[in-house]
Amino acid sequence: MPTANPYQGPRPFETGERIYGRAKEIEGLYSLLISGRIVVLHSPSGAGKSSLVQAGLIPKLKDLFVIWGPVRVKEPATDPTANRFTYSTLRCLEESPAVTTLADYAQQRRTNTKPVLIIFDQFEEVLTTDPLNFDAIKGFFEQLGDLLHDPSIWALFLIREEFLGALDPYRNSIPTQLNNRFRIDHLSLDAAKEAIARPAARAGRTFSAPALDNLIEDLATIQVQQPDGTSELITGYTVETAHLQVVCSALWLQLPQTQLTIDVDDIVAAGDVSTAMADYYAARVSEIADGDQTLEADIREWIEERLITSGGLRGQVLLAPDETEGLPNFYLDALVDALLLRREHRANSIWFE
Repeated sequence: MPTANPYQGPRPFETGERIYGRAKEIEGLYSLLISGRIVVLHSPSGAGKSSLVQAGLIPKLKDLFVIWGPVRVKEPATDPTANRFTYSTLRCLEESPAVTTLADYAQQRRTNTKPVLIIFDQFEEVLTTDPLNFDAIKGFFEQLGDLLHDPSIWALFLIREEFLGALDPYRNSIPTQLNNRFRIDHLSLDAAKEAIARPAARAGRTFSAPALDNLIEDLATIQVQQPDGTSELITGYTVETAHLQVVCSALWLQLPQTQLTIDVDDIVAAGDVSTAMADYYAARVSEIADGDQTLEADIREWIEERLITSGGLRGQVLLAPDETEGLPNFYLDALVDALLLRREHRANSIWFE
């Protein structure tokens, strides 16, 4: 009999969980990191950098390194004289750090048994959290440089690829000038098949080949705007991991407990990708509204009118004080946490889509 649902939904994979479809990328990143010491991992948003590192890379490295992190740099400093990015880093590593610089922390905590690997997740936050605080950003990179001149300390930076160019003013502070770079994309179609089929097989169910092909084609179908303004559905070459996880999780829950094979009829009965995503959307909005049907309707109307264009494509809104386009900003944060909205930092402004 099948075991529990093997698909975790849209959240990132964690260390100890199995990740499928990424073996080539994990091995490539591992090899570059071992040889290059300081590496930038970049990708489009939502390609799964954090999942690849947490579930794929860290298990390969834990016997070789003392791993610090993953670290985030977005927390504000309580001391106005402190560098906020250094403070945030130290706070991720230790609740009450007794030092104020990264090099001092390394000197205090390092051992002679293993080298250290420090992992920075969502490193674009050093550029977007306080974008006009150039002195703090520059000072933080200088501290990173001091830290990484120690050859026993490795570093891995995870960053969305559209922010790579914005690192250029600070690269000279870092040994290697951040030249060792590794890119991942969304899942290829073959990798997506593996990410669907292998968890199911481990949990006791098998996809028929036609059912798997049907699901992959649906997941890879995207809406593309044409030069004349019309839109056309085409089958792309990649699949977004979050979409795959949401759809497969919903499919799994709809199957009879005793069913061992998933066929095309099951895929059709469960509905297409749009249906699964719509059900996920509806459930999350309902949770945010917490039973208030009027509020739920207001949130739905806000999204449909502000974030979806007349052509059915994604639109964007610019963050405003207190409320944005009529919706209190508290709910925007809740929608981001529910993975229904994405917060974008561009040209010193914050946008939601």
